[in-house]
Amino acid sequence: MNLLGIGLPEIVLILVLTLIVVGPKRLPEMAVQLARLIRQLRSYAGQVSGQLREEMGDLVQDYESLRQELHELRQELRQSGQPLRDAAKAIDSDLRSAGQALKGPSRGLEDKPTPAKPSAPAEDTPDAPAKPSAPAEE
Repeated sequence: MNLLGIGLPEIVLILVLTLIVVGPKRLPEMAVQLARLIRQLRSYAGQVSGQLREEMGDLVQDYESLRQELHELRQELRQSGQPLRDAAKAIDSDLRSAGQALKGPSRGLEDKPTPAKPSAPAEDTPDAPAKPSAPAEE
């Protein structure tokens, strides 16, 4: 038997010392007072634990109600947000298709060769007019 780290030899020693200090006449009175004190402590501990259980029950109920409200709020937000998500998806698909439409014709233009600008006629070609030569000095 081990109560609060006190074994049987320690309990016997405490009882013997109490018998010596208090005496055999007052020992029964002390035992009754000690029993009464222990009963009051147990009653007090029972009341405190009951109050704690009651408070914890209230806190658990409050927690569960808040949790339920949060769950309902999330559901409402999901439901009210769904049209916005649908609209965003529609806008996104419209923008993507418009972007694809813009990319399509521009690729065709890039592939076509651009006409070259006519260059200045060369001097050696027969089509080129002859340049007057500088007058010879005599």
